[in-house]
Amino acid sequence: MSYLLLAFLSTLWGSSFLLIAIAARGFDPLSFAVVRVAIGALALWAVAARGGVKWPRGLWVRLCLMAALGQAIPFLIIGDAAHRASSGDLALLMGAQPIFAFVLTRLLGQGGVWSLTAAIGLLCGLAGVVIAVGAPGAGDMTGRLEGLVCALGYAFGATISRPASQQIGPAASAAVSMSLSTAALAAVWLFRDGDFAGLAAAPLGSWVAMTALGLFNTALAYLVYFALVVREGATFAALNNYVVPFAGLALGAAFLGERVETRALVGLALVVVGVALTGRASFVAARRGGSSETRASARPS
Repeated sequence: MSYLLLAFLSTLWGSSFLLIAIAARGFDPLSFAVVRVAIGALALWAVAARGGVKWPRGLWVRLCLMAALGQAIPFLIIGDAAHRASSGDLALLMGAQPIFAFVLTRLLGQGGVWSLTAAIGLLCGLAGVVIAVGAPGAGDMTGRLEGLVCALGYAFGATISRPASQQIGPAASAAVSMSLSTAALAAVWLFRDGDFAGLAAAPLGSWVAMTALGLFNTALAYLVYFALVVREGATFAALNNYVVPFAGLALGAAFLGERVETRALVGLALVVVGVALTGRASFVAARRGGSSETRASARPS
């Protein structure tokens, strides 16, 4: 059952970039972010309400940071990146999330000491990211750099989310932070122009993709991920990071006709090796002393 859940989670997150590319055709980046987080927040509240919602205490700064850095800003940026870079490139760059999380946990004092394996993994992953982003002139570098910023934001949000999830539950934690994201982005959207006519005029295909993205690839993905953490541990749940970039590249090529460049394959191979080595270092640290960085290894895109 756990492996079926893992395959399902990998499929959800791997298909996110295909849906992002389709949905972005009908929405500007700000509208894209507002609608996505609003749908995700409503779905998460529906789930959280069934288990009873605990009001967070002493967590509002952390929840605001989760909302801003882990949701609102990345969702806004990726809406623009989808207009500039291929869905495959964005999926590839999201593979760097566990490496970013590994570094962040140590910078924030949550991880153990550095090991040679972790250092080699980090260097491999960073080399893969550099190759994936590509040299100037190899397509739109701005879009790929935006994708990299999103990966960093998701990693930061995952790294600081654990205390909130422990106190009020993962569904409520995600629902509260996503509601804060919705409120902030909606306020900016209304202040800018509040173009309801533009939303109504978005193509049906974009709305279908956006609805699926909010319900399944955002809300449901959170719940499946945390269910896997409870059943098998975060190290097992983080194995989806090996599959997501491949799924994103394959779906982009199959459904959008995107060309998979050699640069992308080489970069992806190095990122996967880097994730494998840092993940192994995290697993060993967790076995020895319960290190917490493995709990921040993945996050919905």
